[in-house]
Amino acid sequence: MKMGVTVDLHTGALTRIAHPDDPHGMNWVCSAAESLGFPVSNGWGLGYVAMPGAVVARWQTPVNKKRGAQLVYRMGHLEMAVTRRLHGAHLNEEYVLRNTGKIAQPIWETRIFTPFNDNYPDAATCLTKRCHAHIWCGGDVAYVCALRMGNTAPHLGLVVTAGFFGGYSIEGRGWLGGGSNTRGAIVLNARGGTLAPGASFRMAWTLFWHKGWDDFLAQARAIPGFADVRADHYTVTGRTRPQITVDGRRAVAEKPDGDLIKVRLSGKRQTWLRVQQVPDVAARVRSRVSFITKHQQMRDRNNPLDGALLAYDNDLDAMLHNPAWPDQNEGRERVGMGLLLTLAAQRWPDRQVAAAAKRHHDFVQTKLQRRDGTVLGSLNDHEQRLYNYPWVAQLHLERQAFDDCYRTFRQYYRRGGAKFYAFPIPMFDTISAFRQAGRDRQAAELLKLFCGHADAVVATGTHLPPHEVNYEQTIVGPATLIPIEAYLCTRDARYLRCVEEFLPLLEAFNGRQPDHHLNDIAIRHWDGYWFGRQRLWGDTFPHHWSALTGWVFYRYWQATGDESYRRRGREILLNNLSAFRPDGRASCAYIYPDMINGNPARCRDSLANDQDWALVFLLLATRVDPEFKP
Repeated sequence: MKMGVTVDLHTGALTRIAHPDDPHGMNWVCSAAESLGFPVSNGWGLGYVAMPGAVVARWQTPVNKKRGAQLVYRMGHLEMAVTRRLHGAHLNEEYVLRNTGKIAQPIWETRIFTPFNDNYPDAATCLTKRCHAHIWCGGDVAYVCALRMGNTAPHLGLVVTAGFFGGYSIEGRGWLGGGSNTRGAIVLNARGGTLAPGASFRMAWTLFWHKGWDDFLAQARAIPGFADVRADHYTVTGRTRPQITVDGRRAVAEKPDGDLIKVRLSGKRQTWLRVQQVPDVAARVRSRVSFITKHQQMRDRNNPLDGALLAYDNDLDAMLHNPAWPDQNEGRERVGMGLLLTLAAQRWPDRQVAAAAKRHHDFVQTKLQRRDGTVLGSLNDHEQRLYNYPWVAQLHLERQAFDDCYRTFRQYYRRGGAKFYAFPIPMFDTISAFRQAGRDRQAAELLKLFCGHADAVVATGTHLPPHEVNYEQTIVGPATLIPIEAYLCTRDARYLRCVEEFLPLLEAFNGRQPDHHLNDIAIRHWDGYWFGRQRLWGDTFPHHWSALTGWVFYRYWQATGDESYRRRGREILLNNLSAFRPDGRASCAYIYPDMINGNPARCRDSLANDQDWALVFLLLATRVDPEFKP
């Protein structure tokens, strides 16, 4: 398999990497030709050197521009030489930073742009001409497994063969860069040091085509410098310890430092994994429930918000209510906290928790919903957002407020919900509960509505409509979950065939990197801006809606008996526990990259907001999985 490459004659950046036999003609490089607003300065193979004193030296235009020649860039007394060679189906790139001056130069990092074409113009384009870039920067072991979003080969892989890459950054995020629909330019960060006069740092990697994760790892093992480092679990519970292997053999690992476990490789090389320890899952969940009960509920009969569950600023140690910013108001996703309290009170009876859950439910019934079932986003927000309906309906269902649940679903479908991919819609649980309560007529009517919704998903197929983001995991997730739920209700094979069409698309969002933030966690990169206090764009790993995929996997296991999806679903839900501290505090977003737009990141947002949906899915999973007993 050959590789087609195009180079910008002015900057020397790669503007196109393509497979010559790809029927879709996909370009794996993000460029200004396809993405409006993409800056030429962020082109593939350009970059900058970070030095003490916040000094940055960028290489942008080579001093020699002969086609096929080594490109040389000069930045004062620093020189960057870029060499590219096609070797069969591989493209080898080498970056050599040299000090041509007469004094030693301290270097913090060398940051190289690798803007994979990871953005969301629309579903049709995404499935054929865009990719999910799964990044791992583990020191002497670093790679990118890029998967076409439609999960059809060929895919593109990158494996580092020289250099120590300890992290990555994102550039070009924000409204001018495409808002929620653009991941930004990926920048691989190579460790620096002090460059003596005449000395150099060498960084290199190879790019190749592959057929998916298994093939990527198989080919990568044959590339010098790669090591396949794995743990059997990335969240370990109780007193168990992770089993760590390198290329299938037991690894020599150092004592854990928090979640970091360093691994020694041959030739004095080093890499690492990140495995979190949660000694008692039930205690972690109950601690969070207790914190919400004590610190995140408005208790003032004279306040219109009485009973509301609000976001919490961990820096200020205070509730935060921002009605001007809908993602920080008293409704919408915050309903998940009330659902968590209700589920927790069922599992671990507690008067205080039960009272808080009831008070919140009263607030939802009287302040966030009209008698006809219409759901409001907040006390003063009358704009209709269909996402809110199933959340409120599920709250009513768990509180056995069957008439309210019925009215909510009826109103959802009256407002066009059958063409909307809301999540999660608890179809199977709703029908089961209504029948058990002797409400057969209402159950039959709701089943007809649910099946109509699933039929619409089947008819639409992969021509997925845009929602608040043009294409993303929580569009593909409900496109998979809705027909699974309908199948569980009816056992109609049409729905299962639809599920199996969508499942590979959903799985393509998930990586296999050896880190609990990343392993089988869906790519998301906008939620920190919308829901966080710091308003940071950039990769959010894990984001709690990645737990939706875990729940989809559980439902697929229930539908098919495929045990691999039960195991994966459980691991995803456990990995999401990193959003919750032992003391019950939580964060709505962990911004994973080292830097975003040149500003330090790799941090937890201080706001506890909507992350408790991860615990809702976890408790739902314990109902259906007899082996999952936190």
